[in-house]
This record gives sequence, structure tokens and C-alpha cells, in this order.
Amino acid sequence: MFPSKRKCRGPDPLLKEGHAYSNIYRGGAAVTRYCSADFAPREMLRRVKVIKWLILCIIYSPKILRMLALALVEVGLALLDAVKGLYDREDVFKELGFVPARVAVCVVGREMIRFRMLMDIERGVRVIHANFLGYDEQAHRRGPGSAFAHWSLKAIDGAIRDIYQSAHSNNYRDYEMIVYSDHGQEKSEPYAKLHGRELEAALQEVFSAGSLAGNPVWMRKASDLLGNTKEQCRSWFGVKRKPSVSETVSDAATQIVVTAMGPLGHLYLPAMPASEEMETYARRLVSDAAIPLVLLPAGEESAIAYNRRGRWLLPADRAEVLGERHLHLDEAAEDLVRLCHQPDAGDIIISGWDPQAPPVSFPLENGAHGGPGFEETRGFILVPDRIRRWHLSHLKETRRRVRGDDLRRIAMHYLGRDGLREERVAAWSEDDSKTSVRVMTYNIHSCIGLDGKVRPERVARVINHFDPDIVAVQEVDCHRKRSYGHDQSQLIADHLRMHHVFHAMLDERSERYGIAIFSRYPVEVVKAAYLTPAVPERFREARGAIWVKFKPPGGEECHFVNNHFGLGAEERQMQASELLGPEWLGSLPDEAPVIVCGDLNSGPGSKVLHLLRSRLRDAQHGVKNHKPRSTFTSVNPFRRIDHVFVSEHFRVESISVPRTATASIASDHLPVCAELSLKPVHENH
Repeated sequence: MFPSKRKCRGPDPLLKEGHAYSNIYRGGAAVTRYCSADFAPREMLRRVKVIKWLILCIIYSPKILRMLALALVEVGLALLDAVKGLYDREDVFKELGFVPARVAVCVVGREMIRFRMLMDIERGVRVIHANFLGYDEQAHRRGPGSAFAHWSLKAIDGAIRDIYQSAHSNNYRDYEMIVYSDHGQEKSEPYAKLHGRELEAALQEVFSAGSLAGNPVWMRKASDLLGNTKEQCRSWFGVKRKPSVSETVSDAATQIVVTAMGPLGHLYLPAMPASEEMETYARRLVSDAAIPLVLLPAGEESAIAYNRRGRWLLPADRAEVLGERHLHLDEAAEDLVRLCHQPDAGDIIISGWDPQAPPVSFPLENGAHGGPGFEETRGFILVPDRIRRWHLSHLKETRRRVRGDDLRRIAMHYLGRDGLREERVAAWSEDDSKTSVRVMTYNIHSCIGLDGKVRPERVARVINHFDPDIVAVQEVDCHRKRSYGHDQSQLIADHLRMHHVFHAMLDERSERYGIAIFSRYPVEVVKAAYLTPAVPERFREARGAIWVKFKPPGGEECHFVNNHFGLGAEERQMQASELLGPEWLGSLPDEAPVIVCGDLNSGPGSKVLHLLRSRLRDAQHGVKNHKPRSTFTSVNPFRRIDHVFVSEHFRVESISVPRTATASIASDHLPVCAELSLKPVHENH
């Protein structure tokens, strides 16, 4: 709860080069708005630019009027909610004070975040993170099942919808959106309302005897202690505001510093009593102060827990402490043990959780989170398909549910900043259990989709969706003006975490255009050259091929060729003959496994395919009961011009021409995917 002032920042912040909104911490973001640090007086004064705000108010006056109208509606709802609160015997001043806070959080904050994010998307900001607080604020006040809390969710859904639509129509970046809630809310009973006295008074009674007798209990807000070490919490020798008459500056020898936020609290003692006395205090906290759960560290990997049913040892007695029905029983127990041993945690930890009684929150609130309860340890995450496939495989490896560090790793992986490329390639290389090779060929049309947008990330997403081992792509741009100067093969390789080889068919000044191969396994380039004619006629592109060797784990060395044939019939026949001739595949012995992929610009009945079938098999004819499918155009396929050919050494296990929504728009061709396995040697004769 209270991270120390020691440097804990990682080498690569998640939000580096990004923007953050309404978060507690900045997360390394280049720009932050409405975060905790942004409300420091000095920071607010630094950001005040009167002329700029006047201009923005004029330009965006319709949006401001909309926000004011929503605020008026929210004021009406808030007043109605306040009347309901008074009917439920809530404090009149707190009810009225909640009205402006509710409007600020549920309308002004939400609309400002929405507005800022839409502007960031138009600018193409690399990473954007926002925290919408409306439901959380309402649920704390009225409870997680409150109709008013659920009303705020509808408005948040509307903001997310607008952000999603804007992200997917952006002209500069191919955004992905992750929507998540890191916790749920427990319907809770406030401690003071339940027991008729404040927590401070109850604790004072408990510590009125023993070695700590006479030491006053000093309640502090969590925010007051944020960023201080355990020793500073225990011996707080200064306050940031002038203390009142009833307050004194904390003294390490006389005061018990307590902070309790939500259903969890930390007690920092001025001196550590003997273990027998600590157990007595723990038991009295349960019996006399009616604290549902008290925790003490014990050993290196365990903790002692006290509740009204007795004394327990975590994690062994987790069911007695957390309840047998707890969905995350093992993980929650381990987290409580780690919490007790955290260097800056309290000497005694108190919790409002009891699986056999209503949850208790130490502040005055009807909804709480931060403890080990059934609901507050649950959340949700919505991720797109491209990310979902990777994160599910990652969680399968780690054998656990999504946690905060998993979410960070998922985002860093998508951004290409997780440093996992070498690690995963090494894992692929060592995976001797893999007995097949998944091959793909894909004309990516310079990453220009049918919507006219240049999206290398989208093409990478199409490829990654089918998890291929080696990929042949055609029509790849490198530093061309028409595609914003991207090195597309490098960008796609970075997204796929694969090795890659690029061969240019066009090389004019700094602009290049050609074909590429991406591979999970290291490849050795045998040959990369033009095919006849090396100097094309006017209005015709040069054509060529890349020939590489690779060795799947547990398999033998394979030859893989990616080619892109020309548009003229005679030209294509010459290129096919050359590819099968002595300068290319004709030089290979019969026992060498060969895969040939590419955009041949030739249909099934052409002379080109007849030539190739003289040595190789058409993979689309290699699977029983599979009807060959066309690949061009992607939106309405009517021609089969993208092909995978294999030598007799391979068995075609499956083949597909995926026509997903993304694949249908990312290029004017559809990819062809083939699952191949090497036959045993005796089957090749």
C-alpha cells in the first residue's frame, strides 16, 4: 500500500511516449492529465494558459455545451440520489457534498478524458491509457448494486464506444483497444456504522494494556503516508499541514500510526512487543475491536491469520480464512502472505474480510475493494483476437489467470518492447515436440488495405492470427513515399518476433519494393535474384525469388522458395521454367524437401501450374474433401493465383484460405495457409 522511496522504476515504462489520464501513477507517460500528481498546486499553476483555454473554448464550444447539458442532468440525478441517501439516514452534509464531486467525476472528468483521447488518436499518439472513475465513485457511496452506479456505466460505455470507433478509423495508426477492470466491488458495511464507534477508538481500547499502554493511536490517511518507508510510517516526525490542538507530531516512542483505506489497514507500532504479546493483541483486535481478520508475518513464506473462528496459518489454512468458494483461493492466500512480508507493510495488518459474514470497510462507504474478497479479487479483460491468442498461450505457459503484470506484458508484447523475440525464437528452436511446419503465402499489397490505409500492423495481425512457422510475402515496400517511408518487412518482423529476409525487385534511390520471408527458425539464404527477364519491358515490374534453407526442430533441413511471377503469360512460363532449371531447384537432389510459395498470377489450368506440377504437388489438392479456394480479390475471391507447392516429402495435413474481417480488408489478396508434416523416409520411395 505504501511503496518506499527506493527507486522501483523499470527500464522501459509501459506508457513511454504515451499519454495517461486519471490514473494514480503516471506509468512513465510523456503527458499526463487528471492524474494524482497533476493536482499538485505548483503543477496546476504551471499548466494554466488562459489564452490557449479561451481559444479551445471557442473552437470546441459545441462539445462544452454538450458537457454542460450532461452535467445538469447529472446534477438532477445527484440531488435525487441525495434525497434517497437522506431517506436511508445518511449524513445530510456528506450527501450534499457528494453532489459536486459526483458531477465532476461522472460528467466533467469523463467528457474531458473522452475529448482528450479522441484528439490523441487523431495525432497518432503511440500509447494511451485512461481510467474512468464514475462507477467506482458511485459504488463506493451507494454500493456496487446501486442503480445510480449502473447508470454511470452506460455513459462510460458510450465514451468507450466513441474512442473505439475513432481508433479504428484513424489514418495514421492501426490501434488496438484493451478494455479492463482490475477489480470488482464488494457490498460492504462501514465499520463505524456497524459497531457504533470509530476504528480509532476501538484500537485505542485494544492497546490500552500491555507494553503499548499509554501510546495514543494516530489515524493517518493513506495518501499522507504514500511514498514513505515502513520506518518513516512508524516514526512520522513531521506533518505537511499545521497540526490542530488535538494533534501532536508523531513520536516513534509514543504513537501507534494507523492507516486504514477500504477493507485493509496497516498498524505501525512504536516498538515491537514479544511474539506472545503480539498474539494477544491480535486476538483482542478480533474479540474486542471486532476486526474480522488480523494478519501477522510468520516464517519466510507464511503468515498467521486470526478471525472469530481461531488462529490459522497461511497459505495452508486458506479455506478457513478466505472461504472454500473463493475462485482465486490459492492466489489470494499467496498474496496475503506476500503482503505481510512486504518491507513497508504494517507490523499488524487488519482486514474487513470474513467469508461467513458481510464484508466490512473501515471508511464510511457501502462498496469497497482492495481486500481478498470474492468480488474484489475479480475483474475482466476484453482483448482483440490478435492479442487474445498470444495472451492465452502465455497464460497457458504460466498456468494462471490474468494479473496486473500479465496485462503489462501483453501490452508490451504488442508494442514490440517486451524483449521476448530472442527468448521465444530460442524456445521455438528447442521445441523438439513440434512435428509439423505451418506455411503461409500472402501478397500484402504494400500493406495498403481496401480502405486505402497503409497498415503494416494490420497485415502482421492477419499473419499472426494463424501462427505460421514460415511466411512468404509479396509486394513489400521499403522507404517508399506512398507508404509513409516505412520499412515494412522490418515492421512486420518486429510484430511477429520472427527472423526475416527481404529482396528488392525495384531499387530507385532510397525507395525499394520486393518480396520477403519471415521465419520462426533461423534461415540461410541460398539465393535471392531476379527471374527472367531481369530487365523488364516498359510498364512491367521486375520479378524475382528468394530461396532459403531452414531446419524445424526435430526435422530435417528444408528448402523454401518465395516468388512473384509477372503479368504476361509468356513471361510467367519463362519464370517457372527458370525456377525449375539448373540455376534454381533443378540443382537439388531428389531427396531434398522443397516448398515453393508465392503469387504466381496464374490460375489452376495455366501452363505455369502445369510446369510446376511436373515436380511439385499443389497443396490445395493435397487434402481429402478440400475444395480449392480462390485468393483474389480478397473482398470477392474469383481467381486462385496464390499457391503453395510441396515436394513428395511432405504430407498436407490441412489447408485454408482465411477470409476473416481483417484479412478481407488488409490487402487485395487473401493468404493461403498450409499445415505440412514431413513423411517418414520410407514413404518417399
